Amino acid sequence: MAKKPSWPLIIFGVAIFGLVVGVSLVAVAGYVIYQQFAFKATSSTEMAATDEFARVASRFAGQTPLLEIRDGEPVRVKERGPGSGKPVEALHIMVWEPDGGKIVRLNIPFWLLRMTKGRPIRLSGGPHQDDEPVRLKITAEDLERHGPGLILDYKESGGERVLIWAQ
Repeated sequence: MAKKPSWPLIIFGVAIFGLVVGVSLVAVAGYVIYQQFAFKATSSTEMAATDEFARVASRFAGQTPLLEIRDGEPVRVKERGPGSGKPVEALHIMVWEPDGGKIVRLNIPFWLLRMTKGRPIRLSGGPHQDDEPVRLKITAEDLERHGPGLILDYKESGGERVLIWAQ
């Protein structure tokens, strides 16, 4: 006579299997999300950085940036006309730090920006924790309305450069 399976043991095994699969999926999703908008800093020479910025900025030739820096604050240059109708997928930020000889890149998925719920986008990248974050004075809705394009192209007298675009 065949032995009957023990249902509590089977249910326990299935629950453990489900838990292991669930934890694995969360870990993989977390890694993918982290890679999607993690800071990436690469060492570079000034000439290579200039070439890299020129290459990226050439995609926006003839386009007026949505923002410019006046008296240390980002302000809207003018209202752009209606966007191209294409959805915005990400906000890309590229910064040249001549003192450290690094190009820092940050890609922020647009779904994450939508979570700001109408509040202006804030960026903080200073070397000190108490540095005041930069308020871009634009919202995710503003970016969505205007579509992909150049947001900010700023060069400081010390050589620092910031390029922000929506894609």
